[in-house]
Amino acid sequence: MERLKELREAKKLSQVKLGIMLSVAQETISGYEIGRAQPSVDMLVKLADVLGASVDYILERTDVKTVIKTAELSEQETELLTLFRGLSDAKRERALGMLTALED
Repeated sequence: MERLKELREAKKLSQVKLGIMLSVAQETISGYEIGRAQPSVDMLVKLADVLGASVDYILERTDVKTVIKTAELSEQETELLTLFRGLSDAKRERALGMLTALED
């Protein structure tokens, strides 16, 4: 699970520190990262919570790092998503460019 290592390093966590946070040995974390061991479903959920990513992202089933829960979206956010989904690919790229420019 290459993404597991990337996420851990992005959080500036050592294998030892992550192991302590999850109550497992450093060797367990290492085993997950190199594919020698597979975490249980419960452990995957804990890893996702600690590392701030979705389980699907960790398992490389998606490139979307986090899941947005629709119940947590405001009315404006829901409207924005609805409009965005109706755009062509080219217009979506333009919209993303405009939003990115507004961030600065």
